[in-house]
Amino acid sequence: MCEGTIALLEDGNADGEATQVVPRSFAYAVDDPDNGACFWTGLAATQMQLGRLDQAVRDRTIAVIDAGGDLHMWDDPGLARKRKTALAKLRGQLLGPQRAPVKVRPARRVPCPVQAGDLFLLTVEDGRKARLRCLAVMSHRMGDLPTVEMIDERGRPYRFFYPADDIFATLATGDESALWQIVEGRMNDVPSAEDIQVVAQQTPAQAPPEGTRSMGWRGLRIECARLLDEPNALPQGGLFGAR
Repeated sequence: MCEGTIALLEDGNADGEATQVVPRSFAYAVDDPDNGACFWTGLAATQMQLGRLDQAVRDRTIAVIDAGGDLHMWDDPGLARKRKTALAKLRGQLLGPQRAPVKVRPARRVPCPVQAGDLFLLTVEDGRKARLRCLAVMSHRMGDLPTVEMIDERGRPYRFFYPADDIFATLATGDESALWQIVEGRMNDVPSAEDIQVVAQQTPAQAPPEGTRSMGWRGLRIECARLLDEPNALPQGGLFGAR
């Protein structure tokens, strides 16, 4: 509830709209005897911290607390007492003076250094260059998320390959193309202009590939360096064409 409420406000939604959207997103919990108390207390506490406590949310939360909240789910007497104390404290805060609305700044979107259709060289941590192509870019509230595929000089995709004793060996097969969706939350890990060189452009596919793995840019650099050193990951015959 906390993240959902804050995300809606970061995206510019009005307080009333956010109050309506969150219960719809958690419809399973709104009237649930087990999950309802957690939902309403979480929503009310979040709104209170942001200085945006809705009266209807406050009243519903107080009613839930007065009905016993979720104390029936606590088997340990000591933990049940702590929960009861916490609910009573929240009840008092909800009925007390409220803080002024806190300014919620728009979410900072992480930039995407490539576009769909770009063929580019990525400098990995040891200074070598890995060749990739950007298959698609998906727009998200936190930034644009590219799907990239590692290829050789002839445009043939590398393959995921792990030694048999590697834990990731059970998650990949030798016929799976090495492609990832880049989900980056750290601005400092986005490659600089010196680390990415766009060498060509192609017409991107109409639909992005499904079943891709996710990682950040730093993880991509590490994985590309590993595949550059893995002979079994190189494009070979069969599905990937003759070398």
